[in-house]
Amino acid sequence: MGHRRAARRRPILVIMGLALVASACAAPVDQPDAAGPQAATTSTSTSTSTSTSTSPTSTSTTSTTAPVVSVEVAETDTATSITTSSSSTTTTAATVTTASTEATPAAAEETIPIRIRIDRRVDDAATEGFAELVRTVLSDDRGWVRAGFEFAFTETDDPGFEFTVVLAEGDEVDSLCLPYDTFGRFSCQIGPVVALNADRWRLAVESWPASLDEYRTMLVNHEVGHLLGQHHPAVRCPGEGQPSPVLAQQSSGVAPCTANPWPLEWEIICAQQGVEPLAPGFERNIQLTCGPDGPIG
Repeated sequence: MGHRRAARRRPILVIMGLALVASACAAPVDQPDAAGPQAATTSTSTSTSTSTSTSPTSTSTTSTTAPVVSVEVAETDTATSITTSSSSTTTTAATVTTASTEATPAAAEETIPIRIRIDRRVDDAATEGFAELVRTVLSDDRGWVRAGFEFAFTETDDPGFEFTVVLAEGDEVDSLCLPYDTFGRFSCQIGPVVALNADRWRLAVESWPASLDEYRTMLVNHEVGHLLGQHHPAVRCPGEGQPSPVLAQQSSGVAPCTANPWPLEWEIICAQQGVEPLAPGFERNIQLTCGPDGPIG
């Protein structure tokens, strides 16, 4: 769709390295060996910086170390990040790989209207509450509204509602998602359309360790997160026992993290930045522009 918002950068965020990740929960048609949402696999490694001898800047002996986070190159590339340690007099940069740390997002400086048409294309008892749940999830204070998005909904063909969240059977989702291949099983976001697989809505996936309602909540927040310009994180699981990012491909498994249906604090901060356009179209290789520390230069 090409909607773009002016970037709103927080002063505490630091410029970080670039990483490549897949942007949709499906694979391109010409890559049949990629298994949709399971195609992008990432790993997490954790270490701490104990010396500042290789740091680009000098440190004060009175400095206090700030939380350290990283952005990791997806697939098989190595991970790099730039972190800060702060005191009243100095800043230190170092290269590390570590688990993400929660920050508190600032109040949104402006509201961005997101007008969604809810389109349920299946007719069975298990999907009856679809429209109501979509409205409830996207209006919840734990979700994307914290990043400054204001959602409005309709179930009619109103041209003023430029985005659509569809619930459909697998073959129809496959057609809607082209040129992504959803293999009759996966969901996707492409342009102004979020297409959710009805079988996943009815049953979740066998590996999902939480409730069906939590899976549905995760599915809505994940795919609408893509609609808002957000991508899969470079680090799928920030650390054992920690909540998974909602943009991680949790349908592929969450261990050793825990299942999580809501955006993490850093995901809200990235959405606030507005660095990426809304409703991205087909994207083969994504240049990651935001991670746990915010925008990447």
